Amino acid sequence: MGGVREYIKLVRPYGILFLGFTPVFGAMCNGVFEFVHLTVLLVIGVLTHVFAFVHNDFCDVAVDAHSTHVSNRPLTWGAVTQTQALVLFLSSFVVTLLLAALFFFSVGSFLMLVLGFFFVTLYNKYSKRVSAMECVLAAGVFCFGVFGGLTVSDTLHPLVLVIACVGFLQWVFSVGVSANLKDVEYDTQLGIRTTPVLLGVHVVDGQLRKPLWFLLYALFLKGAHMVMAMVPFLLGYVSWQVSGFPLPLLGFILVVGGMIGTTAGILITSLQHRDRLLRYEGAHEGMSLLVIPMVLMEYLVTQIGVLPFLFMLVLFVCWPLLCLRLLYGKTLIPLE
Repeated sequence: MGGVREYIKLVRPYGILFLGFTPVFGAMCNGVFEFVHLTVLLVIGVLTHVFAFVHNDFCDVAVDAHSTHVSNRPLTWGAVTQTQALVLFLSSFVVTLLLAALFFFSVGSFLMLVLGFFFVTLYNKYSKRVSAMECVLAAGVFCFGVFGGLTVSDTLHPLVLVIACVGFLQWVFSVGVSANLKDVEYDTQLGIRTTPVLLGVHVVDGQLRKPLWFLLYALFLKGAHMVMAMVPFLLGYVSWQVSGFPLPLLGFILVVGGMIGTTAGILITSLQHRDRLLRYEGAHEGMSLLVIPMVLMEYLVTQIGVLPFLFMLVLFVCWPLLCLRLLYGKTLIPLE
C-alpha cells in the first residue's frame, strides 16, 4: 500500500498547470475575470489532469511493466493498486462533471467538456495500438479550452479558438514527438507504432537514427505551434506593448528562443543520454507553458492588473520546479 508520496507521483503534479489553466485561459479569452468563476474552472482543469494521467497509467500498466524506464511508476510496481487508481480517476471525472453542472451548466459547455474527456479516454485506451493518437489527445485539450470559453457565453471570441489551437499544437508535439522519441527502442520491441516509429526513427547500436521525414515533421509542427501563437498579435486581438513598452513581444521572443533551443536539444540528443533528453523535454514543456501568458500579457495586465499577472508567471515557473525537487531531489527527473 503506497503512501501519500506515491499518490502524488501518480498524479504528476509538476505538469498540472497545463490542463489546469486550459479552461481558465478559454474563459478569460472570452471576457470573464470573476474570481470564483476562474477558480472553479481551475479546479476542473486540475481534476481533468488527474483523470488524464491516472487513467493513462491504469490503461498502460501491463505494457509499462516491461519497460525498465517506467516500471517503477507507483501503479506499475504496486505502491498504488489498480482499484485505488480506478477510484481516483473516476472520482475526478464525476466531481468535474458535478462542478460544471452546478456552476456553468449550458448544453454547449457541458457537451464540450464531455467530448474532451471522450478524446482523452480514447487516447489512453488506444495510444499503444493506434498510430498518431496524440492528435486525439490534443483534440481533447482543444475541447477543454473551448469549454472554458463556453462557460461565459455561447458566442466565442476568435481568441478562444486561437489559444485552444495553440494548446492543440503543443500537445501534438510534446506527446507525439518529444515524449515518444525517448521510448522508440522500447516501443519498437513491443510493436508499438508511435509517430516517430511510423516515420522511420529507429535505434542502431544505442543511437537514434532519425530520417529526414521525421525531422521535417517535427520542425513543421513546432513552427506551426509558434506561428499560431503569433496570430493574436498579427490579428490585433492583443497588443505587443504594455504602457508603451514592447514587453509582450520581448517575452514572446525570449520564450520562443528557449523553445527553439530545447527543440534542437530534443532532436539531436543521443538515446544514451536519456536523462539529458528528459531535461530538454522538461525545459521545453516549461517554455511552452509560458507562451500563452506572454501572448496575452497586455490583455491580462489590462484586465487583472500587473501583480496578479506577475504572480501567474512566478507560479508557472516555480510550481513545476518545486514539485520536481520535492519528488525527485536534485536530479529533477521523473520516472517517464
